[in-house]
Amino acid sequence: MSGSSYDKTIQFRAGAEKEAAELLDEIHIGGVNVSELARVGLVEMLRRSVDEQDEIAVYERYSRGDINEDVAHVLLGEKIDRMEAERESFEAAMERDTSEFLTDRDGE
Repeated sequence: MSGSSYDKTIQFRAGAEKEAAELLDEIHIGGVNVSELARVGLVEMLRRSVDEQDEIAVYERYSRGDINEDVAHVLLGEKIDRMEAERESFEAAMERDTSEFLTDRDGE
């Protein structure tokens, strides 16, 4: 993430959203964990922002070890497991001896 201005804290101007969270925290029995709401909401919005090309790029970077598994899971969720299974199936198919599936044109 070279050149990124992100640090460990992501900040934004919340305005009405902040007031709504504070109100919910005030009226909800036991309060609410606003930080957890923000994390969950951010993950959801990040996943909505990822298109198919992004998913492929993220998975390729993850496979090369350029990004760690936690980051890949934030962006891909359970899709990462399906992509891994598909990759393994493809590799197994590439290694399979296909000569038994071939027949000559005379049907022999």
